[in-house]
Amino acid sequence: MVALVLLTGVGPFATDAYIAALPELRRSLHTSATMAQLTLTAFIIGVAAGQLLLGPVSDIRGRRGIVLVSTVSFALLSLLCAAAPTAGVLVLARLGQGIAAGTGVALGRAMVTDVWQGDRAAARFGSIASVTFLGPVLAPAVGGVILDHGTWRTVFLALTGLGAAMAVAALVGLPETLPAHRRHDGGPRAALARMAGLLRDRTVLTNLVVLCLAIAGFFTYIGGSAFVFQTAYRVDESRYTLIFATNAAGMAAAGLLFRVLVRRAGAGRLRAAGLAASTVATLVLLVVALVDRRAGGPLAVPWTLLAVVVAGMGLTLPASTALTQEAGRRSAGTTAALQGGLGFLAGALVTPLTGLLGYATLLPMASAMAVFFVAACAMLVLLARPGASFQALHSPGG
Repeated sequence: MVALVLLTGVGPFATDAYIAALPELRRSLHTSATMAQLTLTAFIIGVAAGQLLLGPVSDIRGRRGIVLVSTVSFALLSLLCAAAPTAGVLVLARLGQGIAAGTGVALGRAMVTDVWQGDRAAARFGSIASVTFLGPVLAPAVGGVILDHGTWRTVFLALTGLGAAMAVAALVGLPETLPAHRRHDGGPRAALARMAGLLRDRTVLTNLVVLCLAIAGFFTYIGGSAFVFQTAYRVDESRYTLIFATNAAGMAAAGLLFRVLVRRAGAGRLRAAGLAASTVATLVLLVVALVDRRAGGPLAVPWTLLAVVVAGMGLTLPASTALTQEAGRRSAGTTAALQGGLGFLAGALVTPLTGLLGYATLLPMASAMAVFFVAACAMLVLLARPGASFQALHSPGG
């Protein structure tokens, strides 16, 4: 589990730990702000690509060898980032680093599915999620401590050490979980065929759509809340950081609660509860936005409602991961690739939505969130209709 947590949780640290150093990075490499930001974009693209490309490959070649190569590659590419002489080299190194990190995320999920089933697998996903959710809270703080005593290059040296620890943990703690007799045959064309087959499976597809819609609502909050709070509610940066960190901590606590409750309640019921909490809180937030158009009311009201939305995601995300992986167990690596790639794409597409719709008031962000969460609930109802397959995890002990 330590190795799996490192595999799946390295992404937030590699994404957020050096964000505060972007202006210094721009100056030291004598480049533009656009190129400095491109180092972040390249990593995010790499994370999505690593999941979509190497998740299906692991169904053919096995998990352990690819995991070991990806962890060592992450460490070496982090070292290259630390030594990058130009912005162009850094962008390319960050792209490769993202591919290595994304590979670990997809294969970590697949390995859980290989070893555990049903609510036991869901409990492991809850444990991993509760730690991973702390990444956005801890990474900026850890990065800030490093930057107090070093530069942006020091952050990447620290990531090199994290990559080395990840490689050692994988070498010691992760056996091969997909034996030869359970692997698929064929090359890239066969892998694409398996991916298409999963997308034609009604249960897999509906679970994926529910997950992507919930992620879209969540990332609308992530991409827009800073602008809304700082513009409409006139909150300064330090206070917004407190708001965001508090909400993220609530999400991590909900992930731990999922770990405790999943064997009694079932992943399906916990997903329904989490999604219902997020949806109801979002609809109330929309009412608040309609009534208080000038944001003259107390800040505690939208803050509390958004905290409920985020905490609900602490139940929804690990439950959706477990349910989707179980539905696509026959090709666990490909299923993990679809979850990570499509979920990431959904989040990336909606992140700038509030900027496009406007952020002078709370209304545009609340409206977009409400649309996505209500649509996710509608898809969940569709999944529960008579005749839908994979009902096992919707009840305790499934």
